[in-house]
Amino acid sequence: MPTVPRPALPPDATLRRNVALDALVAAGVGITTAVVTSLVPAIARQAGLAPLGLAVIAAGPFVGNVLAAFAGRTGPHGIRGYAGLRVVGALLLIAIAVAPDPALISVAAAAFWVFMSFGVPFQTRLWGAMYPGRVRGRVIGGLGTTRSAAAGVAAVAVGLLADRVGVPAAVSLAGVAGALLGFAALGLRSAAPVPTRPFSVREAFGSLTSRPRLARLVLAQLVFGLGTIAASPLYALVFVDRLHLSLADVGTVAVVGGIAMTVAYVAMGAVIDRYGHGLALRVGALAGAASVACFALAGGIPVLWAGAVLGGLSSAGIDIGIQGALSHHTPLADRAVAMAGWNAATGPRGIVAPLLASAAVQAGLLDVTGALLLCVVPAFLGFLLYLLPDGSRPKPAVR
Repeated sequence: MPTVPRPALPPDATLRRNVALDALVAAGVGITTAVVTSLVPAIARQAGLAPLGLAVIAAGPFVGNVLAAFAGRTGPHGIRGYAGLRVVGALLLIAIAVAPDPALISVAAAAFWVFMSFGVPFQTRLWGAMYPGRVRGRVIGGLGTTRSAAAGVAAVAVGLLADRVGVPAAVSLAGVAGALLGFAALGLRSAAPVPTRPFSVREAFGSLTSRPRLARLVLAQLVFGLGTIAASPLYALVFVDRLHLSLADVGTVAVVGGIAMTVAYVAMGAVIDRYGHGLALRVGALAGAASVACFALAGGIPVLWAGAVLGGLSSAGIDIGIQGALSHHTPLADRAVAMAGWNAATGPRGIVAPLLASAAVQAGLLDVTGALLLCVVPAFLGFLLYLLPDGSRPKPAVR
């Protein structure tokens, strides 16, 4: 069974080294995802992309999640493959930058998310092997802080550059920076073997259905995400059509959300270690529903900033809460399988939801405000489902 080589450094030195290298990788991911999620929709809208095209961009991460169910057979089984996905995914921003048509921008963005998603199952089990349970929540929270801080800086910097030197140069520069930082993954090492057994799509789903409490959390995330994901492509219509923001203004909204996410990751990491993943998921879901409501009612940048702050808190709580749930409910050997199953189970609604919301707006059935307020309903229902007990308090031995 292939494993990550054992380090020659003492355990504490190895931990610090891994955290430092992982932080570089996280920064690269933050830079590239900030461009794809915050700026590319606005760029494409300014280029004339219709609401349904924006929905295709919003569905990109979930197309990747569905396809990641096949990562057990075709995904990376070692550090080199994992680093390769991060590097090539970042370089796809160059394809986005030079795409001559808004539709091709959508295709390149979807390809970016496929590369990002295929690395997640291996990353999940690598974290389980590299970081002891007593500090894992804080380490993952710290990595999330690094990622969101880099995303905030990138959103503003790339937006300003795009307004001054043009979109192709600014977005390409972000892609190169993300690729260079992705090479840091080649230095990651684990003192414990990283299980890399292949798994099928059936096993990925079975890892959830065989654990009822974990399956209940997947259901809550399905309902919650139905609202927040359906809302995401409509934000570009708020920015461009309702408020006529420049790319620099859009970047400012993104950096406010990035700062909030940075702080929230630190707090949520401590919450996971002390109180378990349930509290993080509940706070994240409630903040997410409130964030959508802010964007629905925004008449100016201050309300967008409030929505961005709540969105940052939501993203941090949900992200680190999912990692905590998988750590709590699955052994290390099954963690990558469960992560792939989670992504595959929630992915289809991420593809369909934004298409439905954008189609309703494009067809004139709803205006942007009405569609966003409608999205608040399933987001809040998801929060209510997260309130159901799932035994999320950490085990004393782990603490």
